[in-house]
Amino acid sequence: MTRKQARMRRRRIRIAGFCLAGCILILGIVCGAFHHYVSQFPEDKIAENIYVGTVDLSGLSKKEALEKLAGQKKADQKQTVSLTVEDQKAEATLEECGFDYADVKANVKAAMDYGKSGGLFGRYKSLRKLSKEKVVLSPEYTLDQKATENILEERAVPFAKHAQNATITKSGSGLQINKEEIGETVDKSGTIKAIKKHLNDSWDHGSFAMEAKVKEEQPSVTEADLSTIQDELGSFSTDAGGGERWKNLKNGVEKLNGTVVMPGEQISVHDVTAPYDEEHGYVQAGSYENGQVVDTYGGGICQVSTTLYNAVLFSELKVVKRYPHSMLVSYVPPSRDAAIAGDTKDFVFENNYDTPIYIFGEIDDDNQLCFAIYGKETRDKTRKIEFESEEVSTEEPGVKYKADAELALGEMEVTGSAHTGKEVKLWKIVYENGKQVSKDVINESTYSKADKTISVGIKTKNSSAAAVVKEAVSTQDKAKIQAAISEASSMESSSEQ
Repeated sequence: MTRKQARMRRRRIRIAGFCLAGCILILGIVCGAFHHYVSQFPEDKIAENIYVGTVDLSGLSKKEALEKLAGQKKADQKQTVSLTVEDQKAEATLEECGFDYADVKANVKAAMDYGKSGGLFGRYKSLRKLSKEKVVLSPEYTLDQKATENILEERAVPFAKHAQNATITKSGSGLQINKEEIGETVDKSGTIKAIKKHLNDSWDHGSFAMEAKVKEEQPSVTEADLSTIQDELGSFSTDAGGGERWKNLKNGVEKLNGTVVMPGEQISVHDVTAPYDEEHGYVQAGSYENGQVVDTYGGGICQVSTTLYNAVLFSELKVVKRYPHSMLVSYVPPSRDAAIAGDTKDFVFENNYDTPIYIFGEIDDDNQLCFAIYGKETRDKTRKIEFESEEVSTEEPGVKYKADAELALGEMEVTGSAHTGKEVKLWKIVYENGKQVSKDVINESTYSKADKTISVGIKTKNSSAAAVVKEAVSTQDKAKIQAAISEASSMESSSEQ
């Protein structure tokens, strides 16, 4: 290397050093400026111009941001969604549908962390961007699947043009089948997905309307299913009587008449005939309650279930639930009754045949409450069934006296009828070709006794006379009560003189 070349090299090194020093100086100045800009944004506050959805979280702490979003959620929950089904409107608030912000804590964290992580230049660039445009973090809006399904089932599904099952009716000319029709129902899952999509894609946080999603609905009972119903499997009838009770019998029978029960399906008489109130066609009539006959809406419905129970027995359908009355009834032998009592007693049976059955019920021209069950007969033609009630034990009723302050002193009035208590077994006896092939106990029933109740009057202005009779009534001794009445009458007469 020549001297000249060496000098040139040393010169280039000096220039490079100056340039590097300059660059370092400039970089230091720039970094200082970046750091100064970034340091203006507090670590515990969200930067300006950051939104979650439509909610501005600028300058808020984490707690303040969560509170503000909670307030927005409350406002959102008050909005309604209106669904159209067959030109009908079904409405619900978003709150009823379980509307919520799925990731609100994550959104607030992302808002709080914006521009506060990564390299200095990246943070500066992100924060600088906020001065020109807002950053919007998108929340995920959700619905409670079960709550929304329940709303749709209750308010939207009834408006759909549902499939019509094939039906069967009995008339003088026999059994006629009416063909089924394909229909539509609300697609609950599809509708919920559509609502969620609207909420998360284009919702303006106001109430909104949309078409409910529908899908084809096939009938569950077809003409082909019912074509096997040709034979009477069993029937039974009881006298329908009269008065207000008769109206309840007719109403209950009409609710059960025409019922088709598919193979393996169970029927609850309570569920088909209830609720027992005026709105659903029932009147007040006598029924058992706490060992006495009292008037209640639907009084007499137990005779409907009892008559059907006997038709079920002769049809040899499977009895799932059956309860006796608290006391004996007069219209069937003991242990052949089936009581209905609110949620505690029900008659439930199952179609254990391989083909559908049809329940026909009526009160005929002879005032007989009748049930007949039709299906496809598969039993031996020589098979005959009998039912026999066996009394295991009997408890005779007594007499119970009760003081009555509304009845004149000394008057006696029967206010509760007597009923014999019994324990009974019901035997099912089967014959084939004229010979007995089986005899089995199919139920056991206990009926409580009810004492004859006699009210004894203690109504008088003479409190001492009333006390004498009341004391005698507490002994439940007829002779003492009669003696006390005589004594009290004398006391009352003396006080009047």
